Amino acid sequence: MRFLIRLLRPAASPTSPRAGLTLVEVMVSMTIMVVLMLGFIGSFLHSRRVTEASVLHAAATSLVYGIVEQLKGVDYTELLPSSTVDDNAPTSVTPPYVRVRINQDLTQWLRVVYTPAPGTPAAPTTTPAISAPADTLGAKDNTIGPLPLSTTTGTHAQSLVLSVWLWIDEMPDTARDVAEVKRITMVYTYTFNDGRSSRTVRDREVFLRTRYDL
Repeated sequence: MRFLIRLLRPAASPTSPRAGLTLVEVMVSMTIMVVLMLGFIGSFLHSRRVTEASVLHAAATSLVYGIVEQLKGVDYTELLPSSTVDDNAPTSVTPPYVRVRINQDLTQWLRVVYTPAPGTPAAPTTTPAISAPADTLGAKDNTIGPLPLSTTTGTHAQSLVLSVWLWIDEMPDTARDVAEVKRITMVYTYTFNDGRSSRTVRDREVFLRTRYDL
C-alpha cells in the first residue's frame, strides 16, 4: 500500500521537508483496499456456493444409486413391486410399493406406478420439466428427508430433501425370448439454496430387471 501511495504522490523536492500523507492519499488508499477486499469476498462466496452445490449433488446422487442397487436385488416376482400390505409400513402408504433402506435409521416405502404386461408403459421417456408436477405424469410423489448432511452439532449445513417418482413397467420381448423383464424408471428432484436464490435439480435414471438376473 505504501508503494502505491509513493507512486501516486508527486515527487518531493530534494530541499523540501518530508511531508505526511494527505487526505487525498488516504482516501485513494482506502478505495484501493476496499476494491481488493470486495473482490476477495466475492470470490470466497462464489467458491462456497459451488462447493455446497457439489456436496448436495453428490449426496443426492449417492442416495439415488443406493436405491437403484437395492431395486436390483429385491425379489423380482413378489417385491418389485409388492402388492401386499407391509405391517411395518405407515398407514398412509398403500401398495404397490417397494421397501428400501435410506440409512441405518430410516426405511422408506416408495409408492410405484406399476404397469403389468401387456399394458402400455407409463414411465416418461425423457426427463420431465422441472415445473411439471407429479400428477400431470400420473406419478406418485415420495418425499425422502430432510436428511442432515452433517453430524456435527451446531453446524448450519443444508439438509437434503429428495422427491422420488418411480415407475415399473413390464416389457417382455417374446421375439427375443425375453419373457420376463421390467423397466424401472426413477425421476428424482431436489432443491437447494444458492446464496439468496433457490435452485431445483431434476434428473432421471432408467434400468432393466429380468427374472433371472440375480
